[in-house]
Amino acid sequence: MGQFIKIAKEEIAEAFVGERRQYFVGDLKKPQNLRFLFSENVEVALTSYDSNSIEPAHRHSVAKEYQYMVSGRTWYIDADTKEVHEFKEGDFFTVYPGTAYAQKAEAGTKILVIKEPSINDKEMVEMDKEVKNFLGI
Repeated sequence: MGQFIKIAKEEIAEAFVGERRQYFVGDLKKPQNLRFLFSENVEVALTSYDSNSIEPAHRHSVAKEYQYMVSGRTWYIDADTKEVHEFKEGDFFTVYPGTAYAQKAEAGTKILVIKEPSINDKEMVEMDKEVKNFLGI
């Protein structure tokens, strides 16, 4: 027999108070405000930047990230090649395993993130002067 499971707009909005990322699906180990659906295979999350924000350099050793720009604008710098990529509302992009990058996003940016598999394989990467300058730190 079929089944639908809904996480209501109001529940999602409430979960984002004081938070910038909430997961809808995954094999999550850390607590979060929003209830989620369990999956070992995939994570689905929404990232919402209320103010201009940065993410320090890191990479995923195994997971691939698929990202859809719901709103706003963001920039990624490849920490190895120093190539900068700009993404804006309506763009879709993928970050492959082993890609070291840092990110900055303008206020109002929302990104739907789909990561496979659902594992915490985030590895922080040392940032050189060029990456720090990109982030404005």
